[in-house]
Amino acid sequence: MKRTLTVILVASVMLMLAAGPVVAAGFRIPEAGAKAMGMGNAFVGMADNPSAIQFNPAGLTQVEGNQILTGVTSITTNTDYTDLSDNKSSAEEGNFLPPFFYYSNHLEGMGNGNWWLGMSVTAPFGLGTEWKVDSFNYVATETLLEMVKLNPTMAYRANDQWSVGFGVDYYQVLEAGFKNDMSSTYLSAFAMTSTNFGRGIQELSGDATGFGFNVGAMYKANENVTVGLAYRTGVSLDVDGNVDVLLKDVPGTPELTSFDASTTVNLPATAALGVNYQLADSWQLNVDMDWTGWSAYDKLEVKNSAGTVLNSLVSEKDYEDVINYRFGVQYDLNDSWALRGGFFMEPNPIPENTYDPRLPDGDRTGYVVGAGYSDGPWTVNFAYMYLTLDGGNIDSDAIAWITPPTTFQNVDGKYEGDITLIGFDVGYAF
Repeated sequence: MKRTLTVILVASVMLMLAAGPVVAAGFRIPEAGAKAMGMGNAFVGMADNPSAIQFNPAGLTQVEGNQILTGVTSITTNTDYTDLSDNKSSAEEGNFLPPFFYYSNHLEGMGNGNWWLGMSVTAPFGLGTEWKVDSFNYVATETLLEMVKLNPTMAYRANDQWSVGFGVDYYQVLEAGFKNDMSSTYLSAFAMTSTNFGRGIQELSGDATGFGFNVGAMYKANENVTVGLAYRTGVSLDVDGNVDVLLKDVPGTPELTSFDASTTVNLPATAALGVNYQLADSWQLNVDMDWTGWSAYDKLEVKNSAGTVLNSLVSEKDYEDVINYRFGVQYDLNDSWALRGGFFMEPNPIPENTYDPRLPDGDRTGYVVGAGYSDGPWTVNFAYMYLTLDGGNIDSDAIAWITPPTTFQNVDGKYEGDITLIGFDVGYAF
């Protein structure tokens, strides 16, 4: 047990230090295991390795002995914008490496061997964008959300057909940052009187923690069909930090002003129903229907220490709940090698009237291929995913008025892009 706790602690600290932001559908990151990723993340009805902790905790009852699984997903993002005058600009290419770690332990001496223990460290949400100052300086120049989630889990096998799992989700926001460059217009200095305005840069930064929980169930209908169901609660993260305002050309005031501020980021609840079908001895088909409760993310509202809303830092979101459809297959070449492929469709949760470039998104279509190799206690998985982002022609109300309202910035236009992901993990049974 001491060795087990040491492994979990060391891996958790390393991954917390390494976790980074990405841009996903909304800002959810489902890619947390190369085997699942190789089948388009259609894994809820299969969930047969330690990454079941993330996809369906009931699946842990299929994992024998003590196992660890660790890996990383390389994500490269490209986003292009064309304004109403046909001028084109692009966000800086994003390159991110969110890691993941899983540990599972079959408690053979507990409850007739029907209990399992697990722990995971993942980065299930995050975002990161950076636009050139002359693209959207009033609205958004840099956005960053880095977080990790620790998920201790228990699973129980009731009989040969039914298994259940449950766990606690502990989220820690390592860094949250929202930056605007106001160099070419006026910026209200909220730490001073309402009549003082200056040119400069405003930036909100902070951190937060929060708790949620997750449950899962798995039903083996017969030798060929297994059905999985998983649910994870949403959580509200109260980000406490400060706003830095770099002022210029304001006589009698300091150049840099900083004051305490806070905001709340609401992470959505998720639910998924998946079916694993054994087509033949060597073929398996996975189909998942995945729901994300994005309506919880209604606004990004920043307040100072007195509880006053800082209007120029308020952003209406009003995201919409979405259902994603995922399809995946696995073909076993032999006892060591498996080939995988997948396809998925993810609708855009962002309504047109609140669309803004801080987190540009669109309807997504993804294609993925993967492979797995096992030899004794070792397993290695690889996946390559490519998805397109079609934000369409946007007519948004999310323009930035500056106080006093002498200038505004229009974000209407066409948004499109693509994301390339490469997943890799290695597992060991001991």
